[in-house]
Order: sequence, then structure tokens, then C-alpha cells
Amino acid sequence: MRFSAKRFVKGLLAAALVAVLLGAYFRITGYNPFTGFSEWKAEGIVIPNEQDTNQNPDVISLRDGCYRLYAHGAKDRDGKNSIYSYHSCDGLRWEFEGKRVDQASMPAAVLAEDGTVRLYFQRGMGDGQQALMVAVSDDGLNFQVNGTPLLITGQGELVTIKTMAHFELLRLEHGYRMYFDEGGLVPTEFERYKDEQWTWPVTRIRSLYSADGLRWSLEPGVRIEYEQQPLRYMQRAGSCTVVHEEDGYHMFFNAGFSPWEDLKSWRRWSWSGIYEAVSDDGLEWNILDKNLFQRGSDPKILHMGNETRIYISEGERVGGNSIESYVRR
Repeated sequence: MRFSAKRFVKGLLAAALVAVLLGAYFRITGYNPFTGFSEWKAEGIVIPNEQDTNQNPDVISLRDGCYRLYAHGAKDRDGKNSIYSYHSCDGLRWEFEGKRVDQASMPAAVLAEDGTVRLYFQRGMGDGQQALMVAVSDDGLNFQVNGTPLLITGQGELVTIKTMAHFELLRLEHGYRMYFDEGGLVPTEFERYKDEQWTWPVTRIRSLYSADGLRWSLEPGVRIEYEQQPLRYMQRAGSCTVVHEEDGYHMFFNAGFSPWEDLKSWRRWSWSGIYEAVSDDGLEWNILDKNLFQRGSDPKILHMGNETRIYISEGERVGGNSIESYVRR
């Protein structure tokens, strides 16, 4: 078969036309061609949505090789969240243990060197402000709450923070870092949108540092910013989980692209989901433009023996909240 320059050019033009049409289709429909190609294998639901006790899970490794999961929910149906716990020795079969702390949300736990468990949580102050609280337990079940808030939004270290939620605690070589969602923001608070009339809620990820886990200071800068590249049309970022690997820090977080908020014709509705970011120091993060999970939120990652497992919360929310498990392939 002889080479035909005309046929070759026609082939290139046809391929270019297909690429343009596919690109237009992805922009208009919001279909993300990269979603689903994940290194994570689904293991199924490990805690079903039988009762409202398992939102925003956090998991710690116990000294006996088992695990305890803390989560919040409104099991009492009074509209107020409390923190509950589950126990497992394989990370898949979880036994419900009951209530741990009344009127508490967003648990973040750590097993201290002395064997005690510190449980950090959010509590509303009744005037629109929110407090970062801590409770301590010798056995991880019976907690004594420190009645004095560690931090309060709108005051002291958090004087510029309107709301905070979804705590993630990371033990450092010297001290601790706590990631959290900064909320209460709108697009017009950012320079590029100051002349618009956009009032939808914006969230981004900030962090705190403490040498002893009790005295906390707000770290400068933003960990994951609103509309941070390459996720240009991201309206909300939050609910992160962080793990330290040999190659650095890995963060998994929720990114929201709402069709009701982003009114541009190329809005990416189905691109909302859980994304990954990487960092050398845990402060400056680069986002990978790959949606790992199409459904769910509030991821929690943990090394379990030779495996790395991630839990995804808030899947099909019908009468409660289920937690699904994925293991790294």
C-alpha cells in the first residue's frame, strides 16, 4: 500500500474533529473520563446505615492490634450530634460500642504514648460560634471532657475563622497538625469575584499546629484553596484525610463542583468527588486531577498491617449513613 499524503491529512483532521467533539461532550455533560481508574479495590459496606451513628469517621490503631472507629450522629433523634464508637480487629467487621461523648461532632482521635486516647471534637457555642474541644480516656471508651474550649471561632487564634469542621489529626515528629474545613465564606470575598453577586457557600482546607496537643496556633496560608488548580471550578474543598508515605504526604479530600453554583455552560457536575493531593511537607499541596471515587465523602485512610485501607462515608443516605471500605490494590 502506497503512502497517501491526502489520506493521512484526512485521517488527522478526522481524529482532531473527534477530539473536539469529545471535549465538547465532556464539558457540556460534565462526564469525567478519568473517573473510575482507581488503585482502590472496593470491599463493600462495612457499617450499614441502620442507625445514625457513623458520620465523619476517624479510626485509630490500638496497642493490641485492633482498631476503634469514632463517628458522630443523631441517634437520639433530638437533632443534636453525639460521638459513638465501633471496634474491629480486621477493619471489616465492626461492633457497635455505644455513645462516647454527648453533644459532640467531627471526632479526631489520637492514641498518646502513655496509652490514653485524646478525642478532639467540635461543639456549638449557641451563638453561631464553634469550639474545638478535647476529651481524654484511659480505655478509649469512658471520656472526661475538658470543659474549657481549646479554640473558639472568631476569637484568639481563630479570630478570622467563621466556621470550622471535619478535623483530621496528623502526628508529626515534633507535635501535631490538625487539618480542618474553613467555612462561612462566599465567592465575593475573593478578589476575582468581588464585583459579582455570587453568594453560595465556599469551603477550603486550613490547618493548626500544636507542640503538645493542647495549645494550638493557626498556620499561615491555605492548604487546599478555593478553585485551586488544576480543579479550576471547584466550589468547595474539605473533609480531608492525610497519611505519610515514604514519598511524602498524601491527602484525600472532597471537591465539589455544583451545577447550581457554577452557572457556566461547561460546569462539571459529575466531576464532584474525592481527589488526591500530594505534599513534601504537609503544608503546600499539589492536586492530582483524577476523581478517585464518584460517590461518598468524608474519607479516612489508615495503614492496617500490610494493607492501606480507606473508608468512605455518606454513600446512600437513607435513614442514616453507611461506611464503605476500599483497600489499595
